Amino acid sequence: MARRLGLCLVVLGALAVTPAAFAGYPTPMAQQGGLGVVTPDGTTRFLALAAGGNTVIAKIATADGSLRKSKSIGGSFGIPVLVYGGAGEGLSREGSFFVLQSTGIGPNTDLRIVSTRNLVASERISLKGSFAYDALSPDGKKLYLIQHSSVDDLQHYVVRAYDLDAHALLPGRIADKTQKSWVMQGFPTARTSSLDGRWVFTLYMNPGGYPFIHALDTVRAVAHCVGLPWASSNQEALSNAVLSLRGKTLAVHWTSGKSWLNVNTVTWRTSHARASSSFPWLWLTVGLGSAAAALALVGALIRRRRRPGALRISPALEGLAK
Repeated sequence: MARRLGLCLVVLGALAVTPAAFAGYPTPMAQQGGLGVVTPDGTTRFLALAAGGNTVIAKIATADGSLRKSKSIGGSFGIPVLVYGGAGEGLSREGSFFVLQSTGIGPNTDLRIVSTRNLVASERISLKGSFAYDALSPDGKKLYLIQHSSVDDLQHYVVRAYDLDAHALLPGRIADKTQKSWVMQGFPTARTSSLDGRWVFTLYMNPGGYPFIHALDTVRAVAHCVGLPWASSNQEALSNAVLSLRGKTLAVHWTSGKSWLNVNTVTWRTSHARASSSFPWLWLTVGLGSAAAALALVGALIRRRRRPGALRISPALEGLAK
């Protein structure tokens, strides 16, 4: 009982402070502590907590913060987080499992596929090279990973697919076949996905080049890269950018609410979004037009008044028309 109470206190502490450990920010991270990953219905949260050289997985009820279940696994693992300060990821769409990623950066990468029911690691994945979580297909059969060029060059990478049924890393990379010369490099700053989970859109800051959006079709295992116009070599402002999918349009705007770009997800063409304003210029224009029409009408009525038997006009309206 005392041990369970102690773990509850650790969990509460983890929720209250900044995440304890990351794997290689600004690359995709493995987060220990923080807010973890939450089920789509918002009822359950899963956390990875440091416990010496091991990891405690906690299953928590969001309604009251009570600990439903916990389990310790060997090694240091965390919940995948792609955007610094963003939500945890790696939970399958049907909610039966989630992905844990090793926190260390080295020549090998370990991942765990953990059951949401009993927190048992149903699959252990060990890969040669530096990998990080990117996305899951809606059916939970394909795990997409970012493979870094090396541990010394974390901003250059390719996207790979791992078949969870075949338990194998698939050959080749997931790339934009229309732009074979495109070099994947940079750091993720914003992210969103389609409601059905098929498309995952990630905005990348690309020092030394143009920022871009990586659009990943997790069903067909294809990708599109959309370069964004950016005049300055300083791209730090992109940390304040937000992605929102509105039908077939991917909107790129700012945390302030100001619009920037729209991306057509059918043609992949970009266009500058129409600037929004809180001042009702359109209605002002309509109002001025209406006022002008009213004045013209009053003027006509005044002219008619001067004729015998004409309609009488209020002096106030007559004064307005002069």
